[in-house]
Amino acid sequence: MPAFHPSGRSFLKMHGLGNDFVVVDARNEPFRPSPEEIRWICDRHVGVGGDQLLVVEPPQASGAGARMRIYNVDGAEAQTCLNATRCVAWLLLSGSDNNTLILETLGGLIDAARAGDSHIALRLAAPRWDWRSIPLASEADTLLLDLGSGPLSHPTAVNVGNPHLVCFVASRDEIDVPRWAPAIQNDPMLPEGGNVGVAEIVAPDLIRLVVWERPGILTRACGSGACAAVLAARRRGLTQENRITVDMPGGQLHIEVHKDESLTLIGPAAIAFSGRLPVDLKDP
Repeated sequence: MPAFHPSGRSFLKMHGLGNDFVVVDARNEPFRPSPEEIRWICDRHVGVGGDQLLVVEPPQASGAGARMRIYNVDGAEAQTCLNATRCVAWLLLSGSDNNTLILETLGGLIDAARAGDSHIALRLAAPRWDWRSIPLASEADTLLLDLGSGPLSHPTAVNVGNPHLVCFVASRDEIDVPRWAPAIQNDPMLPEGGNVGVAEIVAPDLIRLVVWERPGILTRACGSGACAAVLAARRRGLTQENRITVDMPGGQLHIEVHKDESLTLIGPAAIAFSGRLPVDLKDP
C-alpha cells in the first residue's frame, strides 16, 4: 500500500448520534487520499474506523466559511451528510467568535448556527421531488415508487442534497434492514443508488427511523434520512405537524418544516478522540 502524503496528518474522530467520522483539516495543507487510503482510514479493524472521512478545505463558493468533502467507506465522494455537517460546523464555530457559518458541500451550501451546548442548527433548502432530481432512470411518481423488497414496498423518493427512498412500516425494529434494503438501493431504477429509510410513525410528531446508507452500511443515525422521512410522511398525509422528532438507534434529531418545505434540523455533535495518521499504511 502506498505511503501517505503528507505524512502523519492529524485527525479528529467525531460523531453525531453515533454516526462517526474521521475529520482532517486541510485548509492550510492539501489532503487528497486515494480511494485505497480512504478505505483503510475508515476500516474499523485495521484503520481508525468511521462511517465516512471528512476533509475540510478552503471554500470555493462565495460567502462560505469552509468546504467539506465527504468520502464514503468505499472511497467514493458523497454529496451531503447532515450529521457530518453538524460535526464540522460545531468544530469550526467552536474555534471562532461567530455564531453562524455557511458550509460548502458537493450537495450545496448549508447554513449552520449554534443551538446550545454542543448542538448545531442547520437550515436546509427545499427538497427536490422531480424524478430527474433523485435521479431515477425513467419517469415515475416519486410519491409511491413501484419498488419493493420483502416487507419494504412503494417508497417515497426525495432529494435533500442526496437521494433518499423512505419506506413506511408498522414496526421499525421488526424489519431485517440489511436483508431487504440492498435490493431497493441497487435497483436499476436508481442509476446512482440511494439511501433507504425504514420509518415507523409512532405519533404525529414522532417518527422512528433506521437508514441503510450508500454504499451499503447501517448507521446509528442519518441526518438527511431524518429530513427525508419527515418530508415523505407529510407528503403522504401521515402527519401534518411542522415540528417532528426523529428517533434513531443513536438518538434523536429535531426537525422543523417551513412553509416552502425548507427545513431546520437541530442535533448534537461530539469529539471522541484525536490522533495522527501513520506515515505508511501497510497491510497487516
